[in-house]
Amino acid sequence: MTMAATSGPARVHAPNLRVWLADLTYTQQTVASDVMPAAVGGIATFTETLVELDEPIRVFKYPERLAEALDREGPPDVIGFSNYIWNSRLSYGFAKVIKKVKPKTVVVFGGPNYPVNKEEQESWLRGWPLVDFVIHKEGELAFARLVQALVAADWDIEQVKRQSLSSVHCITADGEPILTDTVGRIRDLTQIPSPYTTGRLDEFFDGVLLPIIQTNRGCPFGCTFCVEGVGYYNKIYRNGAEKIDLELDYIGRHMNELRRKGGRNDLFIADSNFGMYREDLDTCRSLARTRAEYKWPEYINVATGKNAKERVLEASRIIDGALRLSGSVQSLDRGVLENIRRANISADGLMDLALKAGEIGANTYSEIILALPGDSRQAHFETVRTVIEAGFTNVYLFQLMLLPGTEVASDESKARWGMVTRYRVLPRCYGHFNVLGQEVRAAEIEEICVGNDSLSFQDYLDCRVMHLIVTLFYNDGIFSSLLKLLRMLNLPIFTWLKVMIEAEPPPRLAPLFASFRSATQDELWGAREDLENFVAGPGIAEKFIAGELGNNLLFVHKTLGITQYIDELAELARDAMKRCLSDAGQISEELVEFIEDALEFHCNRAKNLFFDRNNEPTIELRYDIPAFEQAPHPESVEDFRFAGPRKYRFALDQSQEELIERYLGIYGNTAVGIGRIISKVYVRRLFRQAVPCDGIGSEALLGKLNENQFRLAGLQN
Repeated sequence: MTMAATSGPARVHAPNLRVWLADLTYTQQTVASDVMPAAVGGIATFTETLVELDEPIRVFKYPERLAEALDREGPPDVIGFSNYIWNSRLSYGFAKVIKKVKPKTVVVFGGPNYPVNKEEQESWLRGWPLVDFVIHKEGELAFARLVQALVAADWDIEQVKRQSLSSVHCITADGEPILTDTVGRIRDLTQIPSPYTTGRLDEFFDGVLLPIIQTNRGCPFGCTFCVEGVGYYNKIYRNGAEKIDLELDYIGRHMNELRRKGGRNDLFIADSNFGMYREDLDTCRSLARTRAEYKWPEYINVATGKNAKERVLEASRIIDGALRLSGSVQSLDRGVLENIRRANISADGLMDLALKAGEIGANTYSEIILALPGDSRQAHFETVRTVIEAGFTNVYLFQLMLLPGTEVASDESKARWGMVTRYRVLPRCYGHFNVLGQEVRAAEIEEICVGNDSLSFQDYLDCRVMHLIVTLFYNDGIFSSLLKLLRMLNLPIFTWLKVMIEAEPPPRLAPLFASFRSATQDELWGAREDLENFVAGPGIAEKFIAGELGNNLLFVHKTLGITQYIDELAELARDAMKRCLSDAGQISEELVEFIEDALEFHCNRAKNLFFDRNNEPTIELRYDIPAFEQAPHPESVEDFRFAGPRKYRFALDQSQEELIERYLGIYGNTAVGIGRIISKVYVRRLFRQAVPCDGIGSEALLGKLNENQFRLAGLQN
C-alpha cells in the first residue's frame, strides 16, 4: 500500500493540545544512545504541518529532563516514545507513572522493536497494556494522522481505535486487536521539515550527543536479521540536496563551537548503504566543504554501501578518509547467505573493497555475525580467516541478536533452524529515575542465539574466545608491525591468531582470559522472567551502573588488555610468532630480534594513554620500526637494522592530548568509559608517537629504501 504523504485529512487546529515526544536513553553509567533525537524531531516538525498547535511539540532525550518537565508541568495530552531494543522498558516505566497520574494521557509507542507477524503483534500489545497505540513502520504520517483523529474525535480514544488508521495498532476496550495495514511511505523526504534548521534540536548540541542525519531511507537488500530486510523498506526514498546542504552547514556551525569547548566533533549518517548512490557523492562534497570551513566532522559513523564499491571508494576519497569503509559480509558461507537471503550482495565485491581501500590508505572494517541460521564453528572461523586475509583493518564480531521486527526473530524461524537462545542485559542500558515522586527502575533485555542445529553451545564459546583474540591482536593494529611482517613473509595472519586461540596464555595473562570466559557464560539467562526478576532486585541496578555487571565484554576486556596486560599480550604474541615462523621453516635470530623490538615499540606506544599521560616511556631499538611501519613494500628486516641501538621516547602530541581529554570528559576514565572510547575512536590515532632521542628521524632511511625499490623496479621492467 502506498500513498502520497500529503493525502488524508486537512490541517486541523488544536490550540490547547500539548504533545511531547521522547527518544529516551540511559544516562547513569554513560549516555547509552548518544545520538541527537533527530528521528522524533522529524516526527514533530512533520506533525506540525498537519496539526496547528499553539505550543510546539516538545522533544526529549535525557530521562532526567523529561522527569523535570513532568514535575514542573504535569503530563501532556499525548506522549510518544521511541521503541528500540535499547530503551523500550525505560519508556514503558515512564508511561506507567504517567498513566497512573493522568490516565487520559494518550501513550504512543513507535519504532522497530515490534514483531513482524500479527499473532506476535497481538501478544506484544496485550503484554504492554498501558500503550494506547503503536505506530507500525514509518512514523511521521501515521503519528500525525493519529493526532488529527484524536482532535477530530474530541479525545474519544475508543472511537479513534475503531477508525482503523493505517499503521496504527491497538487493542480496543472489549479486547479486539486492531492490526491495520501499513501506511504508505513518504517518497520525498524533503516534506519532513528539518529538525535541525528549524531549531528544534538546538538544546541537544551539548558536546555529548552526536548529530545524526539521513540522506535516504530504505534498503534494497532483504537480510532476515535486519529490520529493513522486510519488503516495506525495499525502495529508496531521498532527502533533497538543498535540504542536506542546509542541515550540514547548520550542524557544522554549531559543532565548531562545541569542539572549541571540548565537545565531540563527529557525525552519524543513518543511511543503510551510504556511498552506493551517485547522490551520496554530492553529500560527500558538502561534507568536504564543512570539514574545510568548520573542521567538522572529524569522523563519520556510517554503514557504507554493500555494492558499487568504486563509488564507495570515491566517497572516501572526497572526504579524505573521514569515514571507515565497511564490508559487512556477516558470513561468507554460501549456505548461510542463502538462509538469510543475502545472496544478492556481492561478497567478492566487498572483499575487493578492502584491497582497493588499502591502496588509498583508507580505514576499513567488516562485520561478521555468529550463529546465523546454518552457521557452524568451521564456517564462522573460515569467514573470519577470509576477511582478515583480505586486509580489512578491523573485524567486528557480533552475536545474533533476535530483534523484534526481523524475520529471523519469529517463532517460525527459531523452530526451523533449531535455535538455542538466551537472554542478557544490554550493555549500558540500565538505570533508576525519580518520576513524579515514584522510582522507575529499568534494564533492557535482549534475546541472542547461542546455538543451532549446526552450532553447539561449546562451539559458540570457542568462537567467542576467537572473537577476543581478534579484538586484542588484530583490530586497530595494536601490533601492526607483526601483521606487516607476516604479510611480507607470505604467512597467513589467521594462522598466527589461531596459535594464540589454541595456546595456554602466559600465567600473568590467564586472569584476563578466565574473566572473559566466565563472564561470557554468566551473562546468559535461560528465561527472560528470571532475568527480569534479577535486575529488579535491590541494589542490582547500582551494580550494573558501577560496571560490576552487564558490560560489553569484548571492549571491556580489550581495555583491560591495553591498560593492564599489554606486556603479557606481547609475550603471547611473541611466542605465537616464533611458533608460526618455526612451522614455516623461516625462523632466524634476526627475525626474533626484530619481533622483540617491534613488540617493545608497540607496547610503549599504547602505554599511559588514559592515566599518568605525562609519564613518557623510553626504550632502545635495534631496528627502525617506524620506518618499517611506513615502508609500502618492505622486503627484508635487515634493511631496517640500525648500525647501533637508538633510544626513543614515546610522546603524545597536542592534538592527541586534546582528543583523549575530550573523550575522557564525555565517557569517563572507568574501564567501561575507556571501553566506550575504544569502541568509538580509531584507536591508532591515540597511540604515542615514537620520537628519536638523538633528533634524527626515519625519513632518510625510508627515502633510501623507496629509492632502492624504485631502481629495482626499473631494472625488473
